[in-house]
Amino acid sequence: MADGRYILRSCVPDGSIDVANIQPGEVIQREWSFRVNMPPEIQEALDNGELDPRNINRGYDGKLFDGEGNWLAEVNTFHVQLNVTNSDYQPAGQKITWAIPMSYTVTLTFTETVVKDAVMLSKVMGGFQNDAPDALLNFQGFIKGRAA
Repeated sequence: MADGRYILRSCVPDGSIDVANIQPGEVIQREWSFRVNMPPEIQEALDNGELDPRNINRGYDGKLFDGEGNWLAEVNTFHVQLNVTNSDYQPAGQKITWAIPMSYTVTLTFTETVVKDAVMLSKVMGGFQNDAPDALLNFQGFIKGRAA
C-alpha cells in the first residue's frame, strides 16, 4: 500500500509555545502549536483512493519549513486537528434541527526535534517584534499505510 502526505501552509504560532523545557540527560524537546491558515492538502495515495484512511498506521517524518522553503526542523510527533463550527437551522414544520457548517479551523501541534533550532526560534520570535513580518511556516507530514 502506498504512503500519503499532509501539507499545511501558512502556519502561524498559536497558544502556548515552550521556549525551553529542559530535563537533565534528555534530548531537548519543545511543544509548538500553530494555526493553519490554508486548507490542508492530503496528497498522493489519498488523492488516488489507494490509501484507506481506516488503515493509517502512524504519522512520521514531519518537516517544518519557512516561507522560502528552508528546512527548519524535523518533526517526529505531530497532531493535526480540524475544529468545525456549525450553526443550527430548524426548517419550518420540522422537529429536527439541522447542523449547517459555517467555518473551521485547523490546528497543528508537534514536538520538535532540534535540527536548526536557532534559526527556527529566531524566525518565530522575530515575528512578534513590532513592524516585523509574521512568521509564516509550512509543514509536511508523511503517513505510512499498512496492509489491511
